[in-house]
Amino acid sequence: MKRKAVIAIMLMLSLILSACSGNSQGGESAQNQSQEESNETVYGEFKTAFRFLVTSDNHVSTVNDESAKRLKKLFESAYAYADTQDYKRIDAFVAVGDITNYGKVYEYQAWKSIVDSAKREETEIITVMGNHEFYGASEKEYTETVDERLNKHINVNGYHFIGISTKGEGDYSDDLDWLAEELEKASKEAPDKPIITFQHHHIKDTVYVSSEWYAVQSKQLNDIYSKYSQIINFSGHSHGPINNPTSCYQKDYTLFGTGTLAYFEMTSGMTYGTIPPNANNAAQFYIVEISEDNRVRVMPYNLLTDNFFKTYDGSEQLVYRIDNLFDKSTWLYTDKRIENSANPEFSSDAQITVGAVSATTAEITFPQASDDDCVYSYNIVCTDSEGNKKEFNYFSEYYFEPLPETLTFSLSNLDDGKDYSIEVCPIDVFGKRGEPISSQFTTPKAEKVDYTSQNDVNFVGTFTNFDSLDSLKASSSNFTYGGSIDGDIFVGTWNSASGDANSGFELVNNGYNNSKALSVYSNGRDNQGLYLFATDENKNTSKFPSTKYLRVWVDFSDIEFRKANFGLIAPNGDLYTTDESDYVPELYFYYLPEGETEWKTYVHGADGCFGVEQKTAVKGFKGFMAFPVKDFTYRYGTGAAVGMAGEAYPYNEIAGLYMFWNYSSDTASGTRFVLDEIALVEDYTVFTEYNG
Repeated sequence: MKRKAVIAIMLMLSLILSACSGNSQGGESAQNQSQEESNETVYGEFKTAFRFLVTSDNHVSTVNDESAKRLKKLFESAYAYADTQDYKRIDAFVAVGDITNYGKVYEYQAWKSIVDSAKREETEIITVMGNHEFYGASEKEYTETVDERLNKHINVNGYHFIGISTKGEGDYSDDLDWLAEELEKASKEAPDKPIITFQHHHIKDTVYVSSEWYAVQSKQLNDIYSKYSQIINFSGHSHGPINNPTSCYQKDYTLFGTGTLAYFEMTSGMTYGTIPPNANNAAQFYIVEISEDNRVRVMPYNLLTDNFFKTYDGSEQLVYRIDNLFDKSTWLYTDKRIENSANPEFSSDAQITVGAVSATTAEITFPQASDDDCVYSYNIVCTDSEGNKKEFNYFSEYYFEPLPETLTFSLSNLDDGKDYSIEVCPIDVFGKRGEPISSQFTTPKAEKVDYTSQNDVNFVGTFTNFDSLDSLKASSSNFTYGGSIDGDIFVGTWNSASGDANSGFELVNNGYNNSKALSVYSNGRDNQGLYLFATDENKNTSKFPSTKYLRVWVDFSDIEFRKANFGLIAPNGDLYTTDESDYVPELYFYYLPEGETEWKTYVHGADGCFGVEQKTAVKGFKGFMAFPVKDFTYRYGTGAAVGMAGEAYPYNEIAGLYMFWNYSSDTASGTRFVLDEIALVEDYTVFTEYNG
């Protein structure tokens, strides 16, 4: 019999006995009463002797940003809960790295001011550094502002907390000997109690997302931790939802992924990459309680609902329980869960509704499937009459509460004039697949467009080559982020309608074949965005026979990007870019060096960008670059906000070109790069002369 069924039966017996005895917990909320009843039913009375909070990836910059508000709410909600319990203290608060965005002193000060004003006297504050603390600073800012100790071994009321700070991107090599020594001390001083350990990065192949986001020294860390079954380890970095059942894992010890107060980021393989729609709706942490007899319950809390997370079916509070730290046969979160898990399934009357079909896209809606653990995602396969398949993968949105009853997704990059059959298959958190449901639809034929240009251009497909312009007018706002188009170009803050005085541009005469071209620069290393628009005044072409490839002549001779990428602006302002296609293994782009005839093939990095950090540096590039437009996917919340995250660019018309960049170092600040001969074409290797 499955564990949930056992719990349900025992809970019913408990309620009957409680009713007969007239037992009451008057004064407590129904939420807390239900929780206590459930815990006492399964384990006997749970008398809390110690309570602490765990959070990670706060990403605070100022006292007024959204993450800062959520951090303040975390304390308010946790103390409000504690005040309803017999044991009313919160003994410790643990922040497992990335407490700031860039490790700047003012960010640490903002984080610390919130914590200091929100905490009660009895709560010990314990932190370690994450990788984001090194993005704009070093250890010095942390030790002078937050805590002079990088690594921690703190005894809080007899319970040992041991944490190590990363050195940049997941390096813990300097701390392994220290960690082993401190764990040995803790196990001798408190042999019967849990030992709480923590580091920012996951141990590889343990908790959710750890297959992709993990510490460099995962094996060494795991070897050290594995000697002590009483260890409960907390890690962050990945931003994975903590109500995913695989966020808890047990083998030789117990591990938890800690979630985020900022935004979700998850495993790769989804059509919209690792960051799903509405990813900013993420504010979660753990309330952890230890009983007098050293049983542990770890309770995921959702700040957006201001309540404890529920199980996938919504029937009960989600609680991760460790009944006996030393008896592994009692552990509930081992690999045996996979064997005992059932396959997900749709209800017998579940159907797919198809709507909003265009020549290249279709919108589908279907009900959620059920599962005894959690439906993780849906695999969608479209097959045309000739047997050609297009595949899409989307999360079930299990991380939102309440769980959406139905889901609507956009299928893009379809072929026009085709009959399609479609199958939707549910997949649970352990990878088990259910039986699919199916439907059919037909895409209409696409509008035929002949290329024309009102400007003097060299090649068919040209959006602009700047030759017909005597000057460029700056747009005062950004069409993509809620503004309007009142000029040729917007250069500045990449994700807002506000300009940036640190960015600039001019027309120069050193473009393709020494023709007129656009020169761009920015002062500083901040993220910047370039938006080139089509207007009635500049007469840039906006409709094209094909938008299969974006081709751009570039001069990056002197430029070293940290990250950069291109994209397109749709007629309604929606933005599509490779930056939304994280962890896509075959995100190619192409380069034809000036004076050569053979195109070279490159691959975008993990964040859908090129540049030094993406392991595809382009310094010295001078010539044509080309990008498959199918890899430009919708950036959620831009333009008319009607696009679906993960949707490929669906139009044969554009409002303009987009480019994102930041420099690799402070010394690169102010360095100029040049763009010219911007075109949308069917075949990037073919240069067809335009004779208008």
